[in-house]
Amino acid sequence: MSNRNSNLTSTKAGLSGFTLTVIILLALLVLYIVYPLIGLIFITRSINLAEELSRPEIINAFLLSITTASVSTLILSIFGIPLAYALARYQFKFKLLLRLVVIIPLVLPPLASGTILLNAFGPYSLLGRAVPIDFTQSVIGIILSQLYVASPFIILPAQAAFEGVPDRYETAAKVLGKKKSEVFFRISLPLARTGILVGILMAWIRSIGELGATMMMSYNPHTISIQIFEDNAIGGLKNTVPGIVWLIVLSIFALTIFLFIKRHHSLRFGW
Repeated sequence: MSNRNSNLTSTKAGLSGFTLTVIILLALLVLYIVYPLIGLIFITRSINLAEELSRPEIINAFLLSITTASVSTLILSIFGIPLAYALARYQFKFKLLLRLVVIIPLVLPPLASGTILLNAFGPYSLLGRAVPIDFTQSVIGIILSQLYVASPFIILPAQAAFEGVPDRYETAAKVLGKKKSEVFFRISLPLARTGILVGILMAWIRSIGELGATMMMSYNPHTISIQIFEDNAIGGLKNTVPGIVWLIVLSIFALTIFLFIKRHHSLRFGW
């Protein structure tokens, strides 16, 4: 009996030590993330924040970023989710090569991505000379940049989500005579919805925050990231505060929407 009590005591002590370690690590990481944001409070003392937040160039850049990021995320969802499903479920030649292609935009620095996009879609490229469309210095250039850089952020989480769905559910549905499309939309997609929603949210936020590739492809019109970059170059750190504040508000809003959709079954788009 005494041995059992001593074992329970040591187990509780071990759990307490582990919990304490997790709390310390968590606190240090959160402090590291929050500490730079605290500095914004001191910078805002020297500016009229309400007036700066309503600057036309800030508002226009912010709205442009939201619009282009939404279009990019929609396109990535249409093409990226089926690709993620194929990578998770099908076996075919050159699958490893396709996986490598998917992660290339994640590995490349954004400026390098912008450089190869400019080489592919620039006015002096083969496509740029063949097609009478201005791919650079335009909204199209912004969307192309966002599509390239943000693509892994929706494909990889969606792929992991589909891989987490047990094969037996899909197999049972097929045995019962369901078509592949029915299995996908009624079984696979609903069960993988959390990972897919995470990927959609990550791709949208990454598109809004994109800077390097967009600078190379389409410096004008300004997205919010380019506007922050230009404000810092012209007026220093204090000029960047309005854009940063808008992005923080947007991130809080996006997280709230995601949690709301995740918790309310009636808003899961029929999943």
